[in-house]
Amino acid sequence: MNSPERMENIVTRNPKVRTSCDRCYELKERCQRATTSAPCARCERLGLSCLTVRPVRPPGRRAHHGKNPDIGTKPGKRRKLEHCHFGSDRCLDALPDLQSDEKQLLLYLTSQPESLDHFFMYSGFQAGQQQTLVTQLPAVSPLLKNAYIACAMTIKQLRSSSNANMDMSTCVGYISKAMGALRSLRVLTSQDAVLCNTLGGVLSFAIYTAIGVGVPDICSFCLSATDPFMGAPMTDTHEDPWQTFLVLLEVADCLVYRRKPTRTIQMSASAVDRRLGLCVPLLAHYHDLAIISNSLLSITDIGILSRLQKQLDVIHALVESWQPCHLGQLLDQFSSSADIVNLLAQAKVYRLGALLVGHRLRYPFGSEDIQAEIWSKEAMIELEMAKRVTRRPLRFVTLPFIVAAVEVRAENLRSETLRCVDDYVDHYAPFLRDATKIFLLRVWHERDMGLTTRWFDSIHKPCPVMDSIDATCFVRS
Repeated sequence: MNSPERMENIVTRNPKVRTSCDRCYELKERCQRATTSAPCARCERLGLSCLTVRPVRPPGRRAHHGKNPDIGTKPGKRRKLEHCHFGSDRCLDALPDLQSDEKQLLLYLTSQPESLDHFFMYSGFQAGQQQTLVTQLPAVSPLLKNAYIACAMTIKQLRSSSNANMDMSTCVGYISKAMGALRSLRVLTSQDAVLCNTLGGVLSFAIYTAIGVGVPDICSFCLSATDPFMGAPMTDTHEDPWQTFLVLLEVADCLVYRRKPTRTIQMSASAVDRRLGLCVPLLAHYHDLAIISNSLLSITDIGILSRLQKQLDVIHALVESWQPCHLGQLLDQFSSSADIVNLLAQAKVYRLGALLVGHRLRYPFGSEDIQAEIWSKEAMIELEMAKRVTRRPLRFVTLPFIVAAVEVRAENLRSETLRCVDDYVDHYAPFLRDATKIFLLRVWHERDMGLTTRWFDSIHKPCPVMDSIDATCFVRS
C-alpha cells in the first residue's frame, strides 16, 4: 500500500518531463521541487533565482541518426545549440532596458561555443559557464550586465584581430559602469562574495583586453572585500569560479613588484580549476614566495633573514616533491586526450616556475645559474611538447613562462623565446604580451651587463604601469 505522502509525490511529479532547474541541472545535483514552476529547495535555501529556461524534454536517451550530410553537424548537437540560443534569447528578453546591440553581444557570449575560448583552459567547462550566464543574468542584471557586455566586445575584438571592429570609447564606457557597480556592491553574505569575485573577474578580463592597466587594483579590492567569507576551504571551484583567477593575477603582480598579496586561496587538492587545472595548490606556494620577497626588501636583522631562508628551504622541498592528486581520475573526468595532456603539462610548468622563483630569492644572477637554466629548459620543453601534441599553445601559463624566460642566456634561444611570447602570454592580454617582450629584452641586457642581480629587482616590469585607471575609485570609504 502506498502512503498518503507517497501518493501525493506521485501526483505532483510529472514523470514525462525533466523537472530540474537550470542551476541543479548544470551542477548535476538532485533538484527537489513539486512542479517545474515552483522554486527548488536548493535555490530557495541559497537565496538564488530558480529558473528553467532551457527547453524541457522527455526523459531517457535521445536517438542519434548520424551526421546530416547537408550541414555536417550531428542532429543532437545542432539541437543543443539551437536550444541554447533559444534559452538565451528568452532569458535576455527579461532584462530591463537592454538595447538591441547589447542583446546581440550577450547572445554571442551565451550561445556561441567559441565565445568563451579565451576564458577557460579546457573546452569542457565552456558549455557549463554559458549555462551559468543564462541563469545568472536575470537575477543580477544591474550588476553584471555592463561587465559582460564589455567582455563580449573585447572577445569579439580578440577573435577578429582587427582594431577597427571595436568602438573603444563605448567599451570603456561599459567598463566604467561596471567599475561603479563593483565599488557600490555591499558584500554581506557568501553569495555576495561570489558575485563580487565574478564581477571583478569579468571586469579584469575586459580591462586587460581593452586597456591593459588597472587590473591588480581590482583584484586586491575584490579579494579584500570577500576575505571574511573565504575562511573555509573550497571543495568545488564551480561555487566561486573567478576567485582563483583574481588570486593568480594579484600574486603575479606582487611577485613582479615585490608587494605583499592580499590573501591566498584554500581549496581541495583534488579540485580541477577552470583555468589553473591541477595547479591551484601551488598558488599557496607562489603566495608565500611573494610574502618572503616583500619581507626581504626591508628586513636586515640576521635572525629574521635566517628564518626566511629556512622558509624558502621548506617551500623548495614541498614544491620539488609536489605531484597533482588523483591522476587516475582524469581519464574519467576528461574525455579529451588533449585536455589531459594540457592538465599535466600546466602542472609541471607551474611547479618548475615556483622552484625558479624560490631559487632566485636565494641566489642572485651569477650564482647557481646552472640549476636555474635546467629548470628553465624543462619548462620550455614541456610547453613546446604540449603544443606539438595538442596543436595549440598551453593557456594560463603567463607567470611560469615569464619566470622561466628570464633565465634563458643563449642568444639563439632568446630569439626563440621572444617568438614564444605570443603563444604563452595570455591571448586575452595583448598589452601584456607587448610589455613582456620589452621586459625580457631589458632584463637580459641588465643581466649581461651586471646591472641587476634578480629579475624582480629590474626597473623594467612586464606589467604596464597602473595609471590609466584611477586607483582611488577602489579605496573603500
